[in-house]
Amino acid sequence: MRRWHLIPIGFVALVVIGLPVLVLTNSGIKHDLKVDLGFSTGECEPTANPASGWETRQSLPYELDEPRAATLDGEIYLAGGQLNVSEESDGRLYIESSDEFTRFDPKSETFTELKPLPRPLNHVGVVAYRHHIYVLGGYEERRDENTGREFFRYDPKTNSWSQMPPMPRARAAAAMGMVGAELIVAAGARNSEPVSETVAYDFQSGRWRTLPPMPSRREHVGTAVVGDRLYVLGGRSPDSLAVDTAESYDVSERRWHTLPRMPVPTGGLGAVSIEGDVIAVGGGNDDNATVTGAVQEFDPLTERWKLLSPLRIARHGQATAAVGDTIWVFGGAPCAYTNETDSVETLEVKGGQ
Repeated sequence: MRRWHLIPIGFVALVVIGLPVLVLTNSGIKHDLKVDLGFSTGECEPTANPASGWETRQSLPYELDEPRAATLDGEIYLAGGQLNVSEESDGRLYIESSDEFTRFDPKSETFTELKPLPRPLNHVGVVAYRHHIYVLGGYEERRDENTGREFFRYDPKTNSWSQMPPMPRARAAAAMGMVGAELIVAAGARNSEPVSETVAYDFQSGRWRTLPPMPSRREHVGTAVVGDRLYVLGGRSPDSLAVDTAESYDVSERRWHTLPRMPVPTGGLGAVSIEGDVIAVGGGNDDNATVTGAVQEFDPLTERWKLLSPLRIARHGQATAAVGDTIWVFGGAPCAYTNETDSVETLEVKGGQ
């Protein structure tokens, strides 16, 4: 069911950022509200950087936090996300998930509404493979609960969804990427606990298999693929809500590699690969209630990081995708915790900028 209305942003800000007594669980997800709610606090005020090299583009047709994206045949597909946030009688936060599924044409900057997801979801994984889009896992309603293991395939020719073999165990806010004919799923969270489990779905055999676990337990990570390696960047761990950890899984060697630490610790980030480099975009740290516009590029050959032009509007939880040499970001939260924006930005990266 489509639900485009949002609760007043002042209420959202009060619930998720306006109260100093608000306490997070060790996963940085669930908030424990210790005072009665009201409407007296200020609204989320995004941090703008007018000197940024990023360009503002056509806005999303809706405000959305935690959507995910994948590029297929030169177009970007946006899936899921979260809308309203409200408190239930037992003090838990209820996150209203979105079933929105949209195709974006970068050339005309137009959005096309497609058949909705089979169910409303947020914090999903989205990948493209052989002219289809695949959506995995995610949360349904309460973000710390109802973690999914379902696996769906979208066919652009028929604008239809079908079910695939579900993941062995539920996962949300995970790293997901295609390496050859295998879809690799690493890290993420099950309910409120970060995990290190790694599995792969082989499209040729149609089966899931277990891979060596990631050295660290993290969720809300950034993911990119270069050659035979899946890169898992930043995220949130049980010990720190924003980490600078970077690791890669080498499919041919069947083992994990620890990489140099990121210059800026960040969780809830996006990531893409362009011209053989891995680029981490945005994110934040719920522990000190900040978001970052940092854009961090990693060169796998030299194993060195460098900073690129920061986002014009800092954010976390955005959908991030690349078309050619251009990075696109859609929506996300321009303030800590849970907010929504319709902002879209791009950065062209050429020649290892």
